[in-house]
Amino acid sequence: MADRWEVSGRRAVVATMHGKTAVIAPLMAPLGLTCVACEGLDTDRFGTFVRDVARHGSQTDALLAKAQAALALDPQAHFAIASEGAFGPHPLLGRIPSGLELVALVERHTGRAVIGRDHTLDAHFAQAAVHSADDIAQFIQRSARGGHGWVMMGSRDGPVLAKDIVDPADLHDRALAVIAQSGAAWLETDMRAHRNPTRMAAIGRATADLVRRLQARCPRCSWPGWIGRAEPGRRCAWCDSPTSEPLGSIRICDECGYRETRLDDPDRRAEPAHCPMCNP
Repeated sequence: MADRWEVSGRRAVVATMHGKTAVIAPLMAPLGLTCVACEGLDTDRFGTFVRDVARHGSQTDALLAKAQAALALDPQAHFAIASEGAFGPHPLLGRIPSGLELVALVERHTGRAVIGRDHTLDAHFAQAAVHSADDIAQFIQRSARGGHGWVMMGSRDGPVLAKDIVDPADLHDRALAVIAQSGAAWLETDMRAHRNPTRMAAIGRATADLVRRLQARCPRCSWPGWIGRAEPGRRCAWCDSPTSEPLGSIRICDECGYRETRLDDPDRRAEPAHCPMCNP
């Protein structure tokens, strides 16, 4: 079934209502894939960043649900492309904000997907409760970036009071009015792609990763996604135990299971700092 993934000369519908086609289409064009925006698709029903519509399931679940909805609205499309972002504290670095962007190409008949990824610390994601003019000014100072927008809510749990705020003075005045009435307001950077150029750039990088995966084909069955991942196990220079340091890379085909391991200088030894025996 690898021939279903021959994208040249075929059509993909992009599941977006926030202008993502402008970034995705040029990156997919060298593959010969024609990308068009999906008309009439309300992607907010799969979840919103301001949480007035909860996302059901995981980030990947929402990603694939968007793609299937786009295919249902465009029966001429061979594929659908969808993206889904998630933002919050970095899983390893604690309170430092990060963003994970997924971009998927989904084949109509099988529902199978190839997914590109971008994980970045440059997520331009900020939230704050503000109680005074000084609070508002501090939030604007750390979150203002050209072309980006803000959202204002009554509290972290809502309701949404205003979207599409792009002028710092407008945000200041709106938030001050809410504080005068209720004592506090909740401010966030707008994480919708058309109001957040930093996120749009991440979507571009995830799309480039998707292209890389589509071009990397299994040597046995030509299925896409023939991408190596690090294989730990390099031997410690002191005690010869296996460590977390990569010994090489491993590739496993998701379709036929073909496996290939590539060793990177197998005689080189790992630093003891990476050894669970020498550095428990």
